Amino acid sequence: MTGYDESIKITCELVRRHVDDAHDVRPSDHIQHDLGLDSLAVMEFVADVETHFGVSIPSEMFAHISTVEDVARAVMTLQQLHPVAASP
Repeated sequence: MTGYDESIKITCELVRRHVDDAHDVRPSDHIQHDLGLDSLAVMEFVADVETHFGVSIPSEMFAHISTVEDVARAVMTLQQLHPVAASP
């Protein structure tokens, strides 16, 4: 299971793959409004998160996810509900 600080760090690194290199990613950044991800990039980012952390984010959680930090918190919640070894 991943701790909060590690989850934030990794989530920021994963989203950084989908944004302009010059953009500094912060946990409080809104995934679409601040970082500029379109719907396809969001789905690719979610797939990266799910693969890395070994979780599946259910569609009903998407209504509560808008920032990078929201994604990290969702991952932690899902790992607590369904403990699975995360990817290295």
